[in-house]
Amino acid sequence: MTLRERPEVIFVGGTRFSGAHAVAVQLAEGVGMTSLPVPARFHSDPWGMPALLHGRIGLDDFAERLRTQEIAHRVPRERLDGALAALRKGYHADPLQSCRDLFWAVIDELEANGAAESLVEASPSNLLEAHTLTRLVPQARFVHVARDGRDVAAAAVESDDVDLRRIGVGLERWARELREIERGVRGEEDGAAYAIPDERLSVVIVDELEPHPMKPEAGGWQSHARGPARWWMTRRYERTLDELEAEGNHAAPALRAAYDRLS
Repeated sequence: MTLRERPEVIFVGGTRFSGAHAVAVQLAEGVGMTSLPVPARFHSDPWGMPALLHGRIGLDDFAERLRTQEIAHRVPRERLDGALAALRKGYHADPLQSCRDLFWAVIDELEANGAAESLVEASPSNLLEAHTLTRLVPQARFVHVARDGRDVAAAAVESDDVDLRRIGVGLERWARELREIERGVRGEEDGAAYAIPDERLSVVIVDELEPHPMKPEAGGWQSHARGPARWWMTRRYERTLDELEAEGNHAAPALRAAYDRLS
């Protein structure tokens, strides 16, 4: 099967607590859309295909890590063994094509709707490794799901998954992750630029969606900042948006416009 015969791939991502997975679920409900039963991960995780292609891990380590992931348990053992054997055989002659073949071998086993025109995939590191994915899956599209940084920070404080107690620290981390995503979508590999073309990169502000897939409860970020602290948090958020805009961050204009409309 040629690349032209494959379904279009839409890689969805964003900062932690942005609502990327929830938006991907909504997107996959559209006509001609489908999604995988679990995030694939192996194509974009820090120790997945990007690490293999950049020489940070070897073939043995990559294969071992892939076998431990949830997605590997959903692929028949003999099919996965065969796909990894093909990767080993062809990798040194053509690393990129061998990784591309492995990606589709696994995806083909998981995609239930073979007639789908578009495949929605929402692994956490998709945008961080977008410059690699655009080489791995030519003509893929990317959706950056962004959310008011104050609500992202509040969700981080409320989460049991991170040790974060101050909403201000959460806002700083949100901005840092946006900058990391910017490097991912405007990155370079081996001295060559692989920036995602604007027509293949969309920014979705989750706060403006109806229905809101991440509707904050109990007042959202405001429940963590009372009295003068709310004013301080808003000013800090505005300054952060100013900084991101000055840096040319691709998500900043949409975040600013949403803030102006919803405020």
